[in-house]
Amino acid sequence: MRRLIPLLLLLTAMPATAQVSSSDRPPTPPPMPTPQGDVLYACPGGMDFSATFANDGELVTLRMPGQPAIELSRQVSGSGFAFSDSYYELRGRGREATLTAAGRSMRCHAAGRPGEPPRTFAGGSVTVTLFPDGSFRLREKRDGAAEPLLDIGQWAQEVEGGIRLVLRGANNSRRAFREIGDKLVDDNGGELLRTDKPDPIDGKFRLAGMYRDAQDGGLFTACLVGRTYGVAPGGAEPELEKAWVEATPSREASLYAEIIGGFDNNNSITVDRFLSLKRDGTCSARVSRGSALRDTEWRLIELDGARPSFDEWRRRPLMRLDNADKFTASTGCNTMGGDFVLDPDGLRFVAGPMTLMACPPTEAAIEKSFVAALAAVRTAQISGTTLDLIDGTGKRRMRLEARGR
Repeated sequence: MRRLIPLLLLLTAMPATAQVSSSDRPPTPPPMPTPQGDVLYACPGGMDFSATFANDGELVTLRMPGQPAIELSRQVSGSGFAFSDSYYELRGRGREATLTAAGRSMRCHAAGRPGEPPRTFAGGSVTVTLFPDGSFRLREKRDGAAEPLLDIGQWAQEVEGGIRLVLRGANNSRRAFREIGDKLVDDNGGELLRTDKPDPIDGKFRLAGMYRDAQDGGLFTACLVGRTYGVAPGGAEPELEKAWVEATPSREASLYAEIIGGFDNNNSITVDRFLSLKRDGTCSARVSRGSALRDTEWRLIELDGARPSFDEWRRRPLMRLDNADKFTASTGCNTMGGDFVLDPDGLRFVAGPMTLMACPPTEAAIEKSFVAALAAVRTAQISGTTLDLIDGTGKRRMRLEARGR
């Protein structure tokens, strides 16, 4: 294990007005990316929705259960991205976003790994494919069964001490793994190895969701996934559409439907059997998914039990962790960087270069506490858009929130 370097020692090693040389400056993090393609946004305490970014990022289409599609045009934004019309506004930075309607706002974050290809892991009787929108499909061969068990749901990385990749599927099932290189390891030591090619896991799934007919075809929001799919023509699709037309109170209403179906090469749902449609049915509430630890800009809201106040919000300390196990931070006065270690034992920060500019007394005191607290961190917990950093005694040293705008 790498030795931890107390960050406070770096602060006292040089005169307060000195700066590190340009070759030793903390790394400048790359700009927060603008979303591309299809992104599923998880909104703790609110309704998840999907967003399709098109026309080179000039247009975004939002889809949420029971609502018609919403198209927003890109607006000028000093930092991050912004889309709006006369009623809705979507603003964000990187993975975090804030959706506002009629003055009411909802904090959300991108689920999965938007922009990356699907990843398939297999071992023993289980094959699981993780899609970049935060959904998964699973196939499990069972002794004595003619057909394998198929499951579909949501995956997320959850931080409780160490980090776990958690799959939540039908009947509130939960499977948790440690992700180690190109394999997933469960708590019993069972391993799933990443395959060379992704497996879409074709088959017939029992799906429940909110369905409505639209001008260019049906839309189906699968309850277990929280994503809206187009419905492919053919099969039992005309039967589903007919039932909706006879039952719907309006052309914009989505009704609860149950089907047996699969997915085609365009990632649209195919309807093999229509089972039922209910005017008063709805999807069960899903477990809220927290913000991703990595590639999220975290903003300090509590330090050693106190909530620091700032005359200028831009002076509030920030921190960001990337996929290369590097972190960058602003203390409110200076900037710093280094490595972090995240394993089943917890989370630890290893100091790297730091600028050493003189700070006003208030900012200097906050910086001193921030640096000392970061060096003491041993575990982390994420709940929704809140990150708690905890030391070896169990004391919460920092509370940060995902910065959405």
